[in-house]
Amino acid sequence: MSVKLQLLIVLLAGTVGLQLTNADTQPYVAPDFSDLEPVRLEISQQNGPISARFVHPTSEGVEIEMIDGEGRIILNWGHMDQFTINAPMTKSLERALAHPVPAKRVQLLKAEIVPLLPMASVREGTTNLHELINAYIKAEMEMENWLSAYDISQQMALDLSPASTVQHFYKVAENLFVSGEREKALHLLDQLVAARPAEESREQTLSVAQRLLDLRLFEPSYSLFRAIAEDATGLLAKQVLLRCAYLRLELGDSGEAERYLSKAKAIAEDNEETLGGLQVVLGVQAFQKGDPSLCLKHLGIGLAYLLPDSNFKQIGLYFNYLSYEDIKVAETSNGSEPIDIPQNILDEMQLLFPDGAYTAALTTQTDTF
Repeated sequence: MSVKLQLLIVLLAGTVGLQLTNADTQPYVAPDFSDLEPVRLEISQQNGPISARFVHPTSEGVEIEMIDGEGRIILNWGHMDQFTINAPMTKSLERALAHPVPAKRVQLLKAEIVPLLPMASVREGTTNLHELINAYIKAEMEMENWLSAYDISQQMALDLSPASTVQHFYKVAENLFVSGEREKALHLLDQLVAARPAEESREQTLSVAQRLLDLRLFEPSYSLFRAIAEDATGLLAKQVLLRCAYLRLELGDSGEAERYLSKAKAIAEDNEETLGGLQVVLGVQAFQKGDPSLCLKHLGIGLAYLLPDSNFKQIGLYFNYLSYEDIKVAETSNGSEPIDIPQNILDEMQLLFPDGAYTAALTTQTDTF
């Protein structure tokens, strides 16, 4: 991990805002399409094509202007079962999709696809629009144009667009955080949590929350985990509640952490992740109370349960290091010859989590000694 990224993560961890904490009370507001130019699309029914000139998106659906000038057809987004709406595969669009140079492909696709973005609300399976829009989003993401990908999200209705398209924006939000675009990342996550059904977005939201936790971005990670915890059940609920407890400890709210711990303990189901995670949270709790020996006792139990790729494995090793470091300092002050256990733990962290923010925090710390 570069020094620049390490510093960026530290700064973000200290300054990230609270927008997501009220995401459940803020309804999603879709873009206003009323002033947009209509687009030319191919529309057909079972008995053949419709003589349509232009299609104009609205907040409720589309207005189809007929070629013969005999008026318009108004269709609601949810009532297009009898129609197939496609973007014509022009030579310029085919050239854009097939261009071998990524930067040029993005440039060409932008000109072709941006006018179609409001049409993402058309029901999936009745159009080629989503295939084209997804190709453009992926092209921007491959170029790591996270701000451009964010702009795409603001030009379609996230609540009506299909999951196959919207899922890309969780990755966009994650990388906006990493690149320092904190406000836009929070805004997009606010929109996604408000716009998407909980059962549909849970997996994607959980992935982002885990990633933000790995980056030590505690506020937004907690907000996402809290949203998931509201309707999760069984083992998933227990895993999420334990993470909420840990994050509240990091955010200085021991009372709320205890509340989450109690809710997690009340769930009878367990697996290695929850057994280990509970001990890690208890260890962090003990460390914050100034008892590194009790912390090590809990962590010794917890780390034995956890898989190498677990968030809690990284957290447990981090506080293992800090606890032994505190004990090492105490032994040194008493004139004893301490064993350099902390360096062994750091070596393990650098092996398992070479790019992790917890590893970076300890590496930065040791570099200052």
